[in-house]
This record gives sequence, structure tokens and C-alpha cells, in this order.
Amino acid sequence: MASEQTLHQQLQIEWQDHIQTRMQTWKTLEIEAALVLGLIGADLKFDNIFVVIIIGIILILSSISGIAITAHHRKAQIRKFTHIDRIEEKLELHADDLLSNVHVPSEFRWFDVINFKKVNTPLFILRMHFAILSFTAIYILARLALNIPI
Repeated sequence: MASEQTLHQQLQIEWQDHIQTRMQTWKTLEIEAALVLGLIGADLKFDNIFVVIIIGIILILSSISGIAITAHHRKAQIRKFTHIDRIEEKLELHADDLLSNVHVPSEFRWFDVINFKKVNTPLFILRMHFAILSFTAIYILARLALNIPI
């Protein structure tokens, strides 16, 4: 049987790991936002469709990776909160007036991306990855179709 001190330490580790995972998830979105600015900036500066296509492809691949990372991190978040919940139970923190209505988050359903009744931070990040992916594809297609300087 683990001691109360050990359980408190493990609880702290689980929370730190969750926070680190969340920071990594946000970082993927920050990188994509920087790439969007780079795409538009390079298009304005160089007015070269090949530069747009190359940076656009990098951005599309980055967005797909961001979607995969966000989905993976959601699964990790569920595992972390399951561990946290179990440790809190062992520490008898689930009293009616304390943590009785806290629940482990649910997995993503891909329909949730367009279901705006569902709102949470990981789902927002997932939606932003899809938005950036869509923007990039439209931007590249528009530049190819029009092939006019901006």
C-alpha cells in the first residue's frame, strides 16, 4: 500500500505531466500560426507560386501532424485524469462537497469538430488545426487558379 506522501507526490507528477502535454499541444498550434504568417509573408515578398506551394505543403503536413498530436494528447489526457481520479480516491478527496462532480474527459468523436455545442480546450485546438489546414488548401488553390500577384 502506497503511503499518503507517495500518493501526493504521484498526484503532483500526474498534474505536471498533464500540464506539459497541454503546453505541447498548444505549441503545435503556435507553430502552425507562424507558418501561416510565413506563407502569406513569403507570397507577398516573392510573388512566386512555387514558394506558396512549398510552404503550403509544409503547412498542410504540419496541420495534419497537429491534428494527430492533438488526438493523441487527448487520449493521454484521459489516461492522466483516470490516474489522477484513482489517486484522489485513495486520498479520499472525492467527498460530496469537494470533488464529487469532477469527471474524466471523454474521447474525441470526429463529429465534435463541427458540433459547436461541445466546447473544451483540446477540441478548440483540434478545430484550429482543421481551420488552418482548410485555409492553407484554399489559399494554395486560389493562388493556383488565379495565379495573380497579391
